[in-house]
Amino acid sequence: MANNAMLAAKRHNDVYVERFDNIHNRLPGAKLGWVSRLRSEAIKHFVDCGYPTVSLEEWRYTNLSSMGDRPFSMAGPSVNGVDVKDIEAFFLDPAPCHRMVFVNGFFRQDLSDIGVLPEGLRLTTLEQMLTEQPELVEEHWVHSLGDYEDRLSGEQDPKPFSMVALNTALSPGGPVLYLDRGVAPDSPIHLMHVVVPEAGGIMSQPRTLVVAGEGSRVTVMETYIGSGNDPHLVNALTQICVSRGARVCHYKHQGEGENGLHLGTNHVRLDTDSVYNGCVFSSGAGVSRNEARVRLEGERGNCTLDGIYLGRNQQRVDNWTRVDHVAPYGQTNEVYKGVMDDRAHGAFQGKIRIWPNAIASQARQLNKNLLLSEAAEVSSKPELEILNDDVKCAHGSTIGDLEEEALFYLRSRGIDEAMARQLMIEAFVGEVIERFADVPIRNHFKQLFSQWLRQAS
Repeated sequence: MANNAMLAAKRHNDVYVERFDNIHNRLPGAKLGWVSRLRSEAIKHFVDCGYPTVSLEEWRYTNLSSMGDRPFSMAGPSVNGVDVKDIEAFFLDPAPCHRMVFVNGFFRQDLSDIGVLPEGLRLTTLEQMLTEQPELVEEHWVHSLGDYEDRLSGEQDPKPFSMVALNTALSPGGPVLYLDRGVAPDSPIHLMHVVVPEAGGIMSQPRTLVVAGEGSRVTVMETYIGSGNDPHLVNALTQICVSRGARVCHYKHQGEGENGLHLGTNHVRLDTDSVYNGCVFSSGAGVSRNEARVRLEGERGNCTLDGIYLGRNQQRVDNWTRVDHVAPYGQTNEVYKGVMDDRAHGAFQGKIRIWPNAIASQARQLNKNLLLSEAAEVSSKPELEILNDDVKCAHGSTIGDLEEEALFYLRSRGIDEAMARQLMIEAFVGEVIERFADVPIRNHFKQLFSQWLRQAS
């Protein structure tokens, strides 16, 4: 059996190599030597490593064995199947914003509303940026296959990065957001990714790059949605560079169709006195994994990581985070909350590593989970690795159902059981949402959660 699985995996890897050979000359930046070399390195990386398996500690809760049954077809540009009316329910409202829409990883001008951009803000496609200013992309792409220092030292296992490598090799592009020094747009940037499944199963490879120049400020909202009964894979990578004194508020809603598989990775780098506030709201796809790798590379970097993950039926929802404090005086505050119903399985793996030179670092990590049925499950593994003595760190985890005493209290005030349970779940999740500084985003997430809760009732 093991030999059969290995042979099947090799055949599928060979298929992806063949597809790479067929399309790499048509991908963005194909005429640039560094892009061509990086894509070739990436497809070799993927073939050598294959799909990540549960034998890898980082992927122990994300089972991709179903992908071994078939190699997904490559998604192509879609001009049919999606209209504004199909996606407008997910627009940020009532706030104006600069919106780009991608369908199956390809830009759709007719669905987008970029509007008038302030001076010093560039919002475009990867294809356009590689044509006009490729040097703005190069320094960030070289980090896409992992932490550069770890790769040089040989301390980093390449296998967990194989899906990022596949994205690097095959991605047709995505949005690029570049802010010059001191730029602070009033409106959020809304990046929407829509998947339209096709018979037999397709793979979408969206790739996003956000570069916030020194002292700039920006709010970015990423939306991943899709429907349909056919299987589909979204293998997404978002890279964010926060320069000295800059602040990026980054929100993500992951809500593809029930037969979808979502693998989303965020790579974030923080310079001196920079701030990154990130939150992932995960409620869609049959299997999802949202991964965040954050490096505080400059002194006094400040990172907030929040997560809300909701599961029902037989969904599997995995969250994996790693925050590296490389420089002194950094702060991290991480709160993830999960609600699982029916036979759903949620997971949280979080690691904060305080490097030897990162003195006076402060880090707090908390994971809380609610189980709404006896068959629901959650796995939780918060972890601290502290390599110097001058730190203030704490972490914790809880898994349980709704408190009977609190339910009794609400019912004694004349509230029926269903409403009492709903109020308690709202309070549990709302504690995270209320932390958001951006009011339109906060209201948007409240609406998303209310919709999920109504369907769960």
